[in-house]
Amino acid sequence: MAEADLASLPAALETLAPVEASAATVEPYVLPLDELRRIAEGSGLQWISSDADKIRAAQQALASEPPPVRVPRVRKPAPQLESGPLVLVETRKDLSQMKLPFDAAPAGAASEVSTAPQ
Repeated sequence: MAEADLASLPAALETLAPVEASAATVEPYVLPLDELRRIAEGSGLQWISSDADKIRAAQQALASEPPPVRVPRVRKPAPQLESGPLVLVETRKDLSQMKLPFDAAPAGAASEVSTAPQ
């Protein structure tokens, strides 16, 4: 920036009007029920809506009730760890010592396999 621009910056800031923070009023939206009912009936549907008075009464009843008391969960005590030596546990079987159904071939089949030409 040029020095002339920097010199005019405080003067420009003074000329800005302060901005007031005001909340905008929002109008409640009214659903056009008659038009929606006609559209639904024209499509072969039926428009169903809740009774506004009953909804308002239910909301007021919920608002007037005190909030439920929060009861924190009671945690189980941590299990005590054993301080003894570790024990190795084998979880795999030694398959070389195990008899499997396909290892025991019938007597006739074993002789056929051994006499087959190679």
